[in-house]
Amino acid sequence: MERLTAHWAILGKTPESLDDYGVIRCSTGAITNAEFGMWLKAFTSGTMEPKALPRVATSYFTAGPGGEPWLGLSLQREPDSQDGFHRPYAMTYYVCVRWADLVAGGSRVSYRALYEALAGQDFSGDAPFLLSPAAYDERRLAAQVNPTARRAAALLLTGRPVCVVRAGHLSPDRRLDFLDAVAALLPYGFRHTLAVSTWTNSASLHRIRLSFAEVPPTHGTWELPWESDERPASYPSEALAYEKELERYQGDDLGDLVGWLGTLVEPGDFGDASHRAAATRLLRGEVWARGGRSAVHPPRPSVEQLLRQCRESIANADERRLGELTTLLAERARGRVTDQDRRTYRVFVRANPIRPPERLGASAVLCDFFEVLLRLLYAARMRAVDVEEMLVDLGVPHRPGAAPPAAVLAAMGRLLPSSAPSGRLLIAHLRGPEHLHTVLATMSEDELCDVAVRSRNRKVLEIVLDEADRRALPSDPRGMEAVRYALARHRYLIEAISSVHAAEESVLRYREVLQVGHRRDLTGADIKEILADLDSPPRTFLLAMMTLCAPGTAPALLQTMAGGTMRELSLTGSPVADDVRAGIDRMFSRDGGGRAARYRRSAGLRRLGPASTPGKVLAAASVVMVVAALALWLWP
Repeated sequence: MERLTAHWAILGKTPESLDDYGVIRCSTGAITNAEFGMWLKAFTSGTMEPKALPRVATSYFTAGPGGEPWLGLSLQREPDSQDGFHRPYAMTYYVCVRWADLVAGGSRVSYRALYEALAGQDFSGDAPFLLSPAAYDERRLAAQVNPTARRAAALLLTGRPVCVVRAGHLSPDRRLDFLDAVAALLPYGFRHTLAVSTWTNSASLHRIRLSFAEVPPTHGTWELPWESDERPASYPSEALAYEKELERYQGDDLGDLVGWLGTLVEPGDFGDASHRAAATRLLRGEVWARGGRSAVHPPRPSVEQLLRQCRESIANADERRLGELTTLLAERARGRVTDQDRRTYRVFVRANPIRPPERLGASAVLCDFFEVLLRLLYAARMRAVDVEEMLVDLGVPHRPGAAPPAAVLAAMGRLLPSSAPSGRLLIAHLRGPEHLHTVLATMSEDELCDVAVRSRNRKVLEIVLDEADRRALPSDPRGMEAVRYALARHRYLIEAISSVHAAEESVLRYREVLQVGHRRDLTGADIKEILADLDSPPRTFLLAMMTLCAPGTAPALLQTMAGGTMRELSLTGSPVADDVRAGIDRMFSRDGGGRAARYRRSAGLRRLGPASTPGKVLAAASVVMVVAALALWLWP
C-alpha cells in the first residue's frame, strides 16, 4: 500500500531518574507533547508484570480543531536499565496515523502490519515517520480465526468489553494475531473506536475494549475462556445471531468475507447501539450505511462449505441451524448449476457421507434439506441412473434390503412427480410396494416397454417384466394382447436386455419375455410373427426361442431365419433364394427329394426300411442340431 505518515512518541522514564512516567520524546507537527501524554495515559491498562511484556495495544482519539480521528498502536517493553529507585520500568513506543489516511484508496492496514512497521523504526529525530506497512492480507487473517475469535467479535457487538482468559500460555505474537482476527470479523470501520491489548491488568480501570488478562474485571465485562465451547451465561441473541452468521464461512469463503468486511470503512461506534445492530444486518446483506442501503453484499459461502455445515448440524441434531443452512442451499439450487458443478458436489458428498442420527427420523427440516440436496446434485428430471448414483453418493450399502434413511425416501417422494419415468419407477420401488403399484397403475404397456428400453437399467427392466407378467394373464385375453403387442413393438426388449445382461442371463431374460408374451410353447406361426420384423436378432435371443419351440416347428424356425437373412442381403426373389428354400425343403423331406434318390440309386444304395424308435429319436436330434447350427451361423 501507499506510505503512511505516522506521528510518534516515547512514553517512559530516563534510566536512573526519579521522575514519573512521561513523554520523553515525540515527533513535531499535528500532535503536541501534552496531547501524546494525555492519550497514552488514557489507554493505559495498569501496571504490567514482566510476564505480560512485550505488550502491544491500540488506541483511538481525536485531535485538532475539527476533531480529526486518529488510530494509534503502541509497543511496551522492559529495558535493561532501572529507574532512580532501582525498580524496573516499561518503555512505550507509540505511532499514530490519521484515520482518513488509513482508509484512503482501496488499501487497508492490519494491526500486525502496523506493529511490524513500528518495530522497524529507531524513534530518533523529531520528524514523523513514513511507514510502509504490508498489504492487508485477508487470507492470513482468516487463518487466525477460531471459534473464540468469532464469539469475541459477536460479544463486542453487545457494547460491553470482552476479556479473554485462560490464555497465559499464548505468546504475545499469537495474542496480537488473535486480536487482529477478531477485528477482521467486524466491518473495518469499527477499528475507529476499537482499543485492544495483548494483556491488561484487571485490577485497574481502563478503556481497552478487547484484551487478554489473567482474570476478568469484576463486572461489566464479558469473560471469554480461550477455546471453550461453553457460551457465556445470558448469551445475548444479537451476539448469537452474529456468531452464527460468521460460522457460515470457512476456509476460502472466510477469506472472502474478511476481504469484504475490510472494504466497509464507514466509521462504526461500539457505543452506538444502532451501529452495532447494523453490523449484523449488514452481514445478512441488509441496511448498513446511515440513511441508505449498502451497495455491496457479503460474499456467499460456497456450496461445499454449506454442505459441510449442514453435515455438522445433522450430526448434532441442530434442526434450527440446519433450517437456516437449507435456505441458503436452496438459493444455490435455484440458480444455474452446471453438470460439472453437480459432479463436483457429488464427489464432495461421497467423500463426506451425511448420516442422520436416529433421533432426527424423518423430521420436516431434514426432509427439506435432502430435497434441496437432491435437486442440487442431480438434474431436475431424475433418471434411474441418477437414483442409483444417489444411493452410492449418500453411502447407502449395496446389499439386498438396504434402504436410504427415512428422510431421504421422503425427499425422493417429493421429487417423484418431476422425475423421468425410469426415475419414478426406481424411486417408487425404493419407497415400497404401495408406491410402486401407484406409479405402475398410471403407465400403459407401451410406456412400460419404452422406459425399459430407454433406461437400459437392470432394476427397471426387472420391474417392467414383473408388471408385464402380472398383466398378461390367460384369464385376460385383452391384457395378454396388449402386452404381446407392446413387446413386439419394442423388439422384445432386446436393446434393454443386451445392454445389462450377457450369456446365460441374457438367454433366461429373453425366454422370460417370450413366455410373458405368449404363455405357451411357440408355434410355427408364433415364430414367423416374432422374427418377421427383427433384423439380426442376437444369438442369445434365438437360443431362448429354441428353448420354447413346440414340436415340429424346426422347419418354420429355419425357414423364417433364412428368409430374414435373405432379406437382409437383398437376395429375395433371386435364384439363390430358390435354392435355399429347396434345400430347406429337402432337409426336412422324408425321401430326401428326387435328386437325393437318384444319387442313392447311382451309388447302388437301397432305401432304408422303416426306422426304429431309437433311430427316429436320433434323426430328430440330428435335425434339431442342424437347425440350431444353421441358425447360429445365419445370425452371427
